Amino acid sequence: MTDPEENLKTELKSNSAKSLRALFADLYRAITRGSRRELHLSKMSTLAWGRTFLVSHFSCAPSKMHCWLGEHLDTLHEERGFKINVIGPRGGAKSTIATLAYVLRAALEGWEPYIWVVSDTRSQAYGHLDNIKQELLTNPHLADEYPEAIAGGCNYKTEKIRLKHGAVIEAYGTGQRLRGRRVGANRPSLIVCDDLQNDGHMQSAYLRETSSSWFHGSLLKAGDKHTNILNLATALHRDALAMQLDRTPGWLSAKFRAIERWPDNMELWASWERIYADVSRPDAGRAAWNFFQKNRRALEAGAELLWPAREDLYTLMKMRVQEGHATFEREKQSSPIDPARCEWPAEYFGDHIWCRDWPADLQFKTIALDPSKGRDSRHGDYSALVVLGIDRWGVLYVEADLARRPTPEIVASGVALCRRHQADAFGVEANQFQELLCDEFVAEFARQGIHWCVPAAIHNHVNKQVRIRRLGPYLAQRKVRFLQGSPSTQLLVDQLRDFPLGTHDDGPDALEMALRLAEEWHGGERRNDGLGSRLRVDM
Repeated sequence: MTDPEENLKTELKSNSAKSLRALFADLYRAITRGSRRELHLSKMSTLAWGRTFLVSHFSCAPSKMHCWLGEHLDTLHEERGFKINVIGPRGGAKSTIATLAYVLRAALEGWEPYIWVVSDTRSQAYGHLDNIKQELLTNPHLADEYPEAIAGGCNYKTEKIRLKHGAVIEAYGTGQRLRGRRVGANRPSLIVCDDLQNDGHMQSAYLRETSSSWFHGSLLKAGDKHTNILNLATALHRDALAMQLDRTPGWLSAKFRAIERWPDNMELWASWERIYADVSRPDAGRAAWNFFQKNRRALEAGAELLWPAREDLYTLMKMRVQEGHATFEREKQSSPIDPARCEWPAEYFGDHIWCRDWPADLQFKTIALDPSKGRDSRHGDYSALVVLGIDRWGVLYVEADLARRPTPEIVASGVALCRRHQADAFGVEANQFQELLCDEFVAEFARQGIHWCVPAAIHNHVNKQVRIRRLGPYLAQRKVRFLQGSPSTQLLVDQLRDFPLGTHDDGPDALEMALRLAEEWHGGERRNDGLGSRLRVDM
């Protein structure tokens, strides 16, 4: 019979060995599970991560905007000093993708140690932060997958969240003092701006200028060269911050529209709208729906939508009537000016208007300056220099230099353009005291030895809008080409698109004067009636 003491020792040794083997097995499984998890998550796209961990927020198939944004967010943490600007429709779930899903993931994964979420007001920013907080507190999928960041609780405040592993997310409103803020040695590594401007900025140039100055002077300076910046916005105004960033070098920018391509038969939609908008009919809604069902194939033909899984064409067209065309263009089409009220239709400004280089065989070139220094000028107007070249077929080639600058810089810029382009004629608007500016150009041309071109004073006696409308036949006949890649030339095109509703018309005014100067130069005579048409235009 075996000694009980020996049996106990044998059993303890056996259990100890089993326990040790089990410990190593559990440790191996944990290591391999963690490796598989990290490998799996590292390969997961932003949209896939959202569908996995934020199921209730990702119930619809993604839109083209989501795919574009997600593609760039997938590798954003691997890039530093990257700037992305997204202009998209209200209600398009920009915030869901970037401000919720990406910020949450970047913090949990430890990609970004110090994140800012910035909105027009503190309360809006706090709201975004609260959405993140709710996911951290109540989402079991996140708790299971990221215990090292969440387990044991995070530090939550109204304006800040600190995760267990040290990542910090803070919320700020436009106008707050931001410089010098750090977490340890870290300046903000990721700044997400979500609707920095509001409806009040549509009416106030002062508010737009103030928020833009704060953005460039305070917010951008709060980070460093490694800080990634993401701006999400709706197109509230042509001069809104997001629209400025859309034409600013160094920013990757994209603009999205709820209706990417309008239906082919808009006249039939106009008939539908008359039925739907007839307030005298109690059954207008049903009658409009029946009209749509009867003509559905013709009404939908040619239409392309940004997010058909969420917003179908009929819903969008009803919204267009209910909110008004101008509001719909701004809020859903990323076009803050109602095209129906603009002078020229959008098709005048298709891809055909752009050229890469100046042609070598131009017949002559002129330059005109609208100094925007006279009695009728508005605060914040640009001084507009426009270079115009005309080929043998009467096609106009245009480059612009639009900037807010003092008089000495205006003169220096104008003379430099004249020298670079070897212009045949140079004209300066001379209404009110601006004729003195023309004298300054004459003196500077003489000082620099530019004798082939003598600055001429241009006197405008005809209403500016009437003069600018003279450009219409050239645009209609596709006889205008603009130099591609020039921010100032892009700004000139934007001003032409928005005419006469835009905030500024300095560029179109200078273009009209350059055209008039060309006509006078070509005709060998100088007139100041402002309405002559001495180049051949097939009206």
